Amino acid sequence: MADLDNLNLPQSIGRYQVLRLLGSGAMGSVVLAEDPRIKRKVAIKLMRMDAARTEADRHEYLLRFQREAEVSGLLNHPGIVAIYDVGEEEGLGPFLAMEFVSGKPLDSLIKTGPPLPTKEKLRIAVGLAEALDHAHAKGIVHRDVKPGNAMVGEDGRTKLMDFGIAKREDASLTQTGTFLGTPSYASPEQIREGTVDSRSDIFSFGVLVFELMSGQSPFPGNSINTILYRIVNEPPVEVQPPVTGILPEGWRRVFDKVLAKRPEDRHATCTAFVRDLLDAVVDLGKEDRREILGLMKLSGDSPLPEITSTSFDETMVVLRAESSRASRIWLGLAAAAVLAVGGWFLFRGPKGTRLQIDSQPAGAKVFVNGLAVGATPMNQPLQAGDQLRLELKGFQPVLYAFKPGEAPPAFPLEAIITEETLDSVPQGATVVLDEKPLEGVTPLKVRWNQGQPHRLTLTKEKLGYASDFGPGEVPGGRAFELKEATTADTRQEPPLDPNAPGTLKLAGGFSVRVKVDGKDLGDLSPGAKLALPPGPHKVELVSPKHFYKDSRALSVSAGQVLPLTLPALAALTVETFPGTGKVFVDGQDAGIESDGSSVQVAQGRHTITVRGARGSKSETVEVRGDKGLRFPL
Repeated sequence: MADLDNLNLPQSIGRYQVLRLLGSGAMGSVVLAEDPRIKRKVAIKLMRMDAARTEADRHEYLLRFQREAEVSGLLNHPGIVAIYDVGEEEGLGPFLAMEFVSGKPLDSLIKTGPPLPTKEKLRIAVGLAEALDHAHAKGIVHRDVKPGNAMVGEDGRTKLMDFGIAKREDASLTQTGTFLGTPSYASPEQIREGTVDSRSDIFSFGVLVFELMSGQSPFPGNSINTILYRIVNEPPVEVQPPVTGILPEGWRRVFDKVLAKRPEDRHATCTAFVRDLLDAVVDLGKEDRREILGLMKLSGDSPLPEITSTSFDETMVVLRAESSRASRIWLGLAAAAVLAVGGWFLFRGPKGTRLQIDSQPAGAKVFVNGLAVGATPMNQPLQAGDQLRLELKGFQPVLYAFKPGEAPPAFPLEAIITEETLDSVPQGATVVLDEKPLEGVTPLKVRWNQGQPHRLTLTKEKLGYASDFGPGEVPGGRAFELKEATTADTRQEPPLDPNAPGTLKLAGGFSVRVKVDGKDLGDLSPGAKLALPPGPHKVELVSPKHFYKDSRALSVSAGQVLPLTLPALAALTVETFPGTGKVFVDGQDAGIESDGSSVQVAQGRHTITVRGARGSKSETVEVRGDKGLRFPL
């Protein structure tokens, strides 16, 4: 078939009147046409047979065409593009006449379209989940689930298409071990063995929804090999900043399950996955939530597990799909009766209000009426008069009596500041606190911030002592015994082996990604240790979450522990007037608006940029503690 363009189109294909070219690719073209008999517009897919280099390729192309027609004949779902006709045109080759969807491919909307609200993203996910569950109920595995194979119509409805490499679970159209599909969306078993079932589609659908909701790939990479390795071996990446309106722990829980490496560990159906995701969303109104739930039909075609959701103020029990139609009717009537009797209590009676509970810094334990319910950030139902208490080691506890209508954006936690006496045996030792020498010798009084970690080093001639203190830990008036050692870290014995590895210990209040001599060693949490060979090293530390980046040249001694001390965190509040805009810290989206909202940053020098409708403005500031910025935009 010759290349087609709008100036080189046939007037007709079969009985269809050709109108214009819709798109063209390596394997063929798609044209818009009209069926003159019923005045219905159709999309006609034409295959480029000259693109087949060998007879085997030609045979495979024809098989895909035939397979798409056969599979579509088994499927009848509003979320799947329908195939109307199949034929062959002399000079053009085989063609498929299918439903024309006026809209945009989902991959185009994700990459170049305007940001979609959470509700619209969930509508798209629900539509595709229903379509895939329908196909799976018919024994069809799509095998190439990706945004490019989904069309979002102008009416907002989503259609799944391109079943060209789909497989019936009772047929063997492609031999085991042959990889088909798109690498970025392939499941681990699809990559390792080339074998797939419906659970492989569920994994691919999870990748699609991850990208739809966050705009990022869960397994990014600059090469196919990197992407495939991460899919098979690594967990999905952390989304920074977190997706707005979804609790980070909920996001991790849902996507760790749907993107599990073992098929048996994933959700049972695509719909079950979307229900689980919906339960983690906290910024959706009740009516919008009910609308999304209403799109998930209780169909006998789709196997639905029993699911209990406690999102917002309702508890929803989904009935098991029964094989008997009569049983489904009776169950439906029973559910309606239960709702009729209990509806007043569910929707009219007294009930709590869900409150998003945040603290600065995060990680505070939350107690409601004396009972522990979790840690910030979290979402918790509260009723008028409920007593809320937040506790974090090293900080003053916060007490709050809930009043309906009040929703504090975040509870600021005040660090406990005490005066501590640093003493030693013998006395007269010089003091280094957090890598800074202090004036005077022991005994020495210092101002101690319990809200951050500290590194204390005491030395007197050949004697010394060193210790790390976590948040909430204090010297407590102890007199630290100085011992003879070659370094200030007197708790360590001299190594017997001069080639013994040394240890880096992270001393700080947040996790960082660590590279040593150019090698990525992953994320380290506060207190974590890293063994390194003795000698000089270049260490790079990065925390996108807290806008921290540092590079250090250091030397590790055999058998010794060397602290990596990080700066403390501070709350940065940004407010502009008369307009507001999106806040960027060091060029990175901070996930807040300049309306007085706050973000946690590592103390140090930062460039703050606000971009709004009235323009943009940048300021470079030194953050040495909680800081508020207010300037005209």
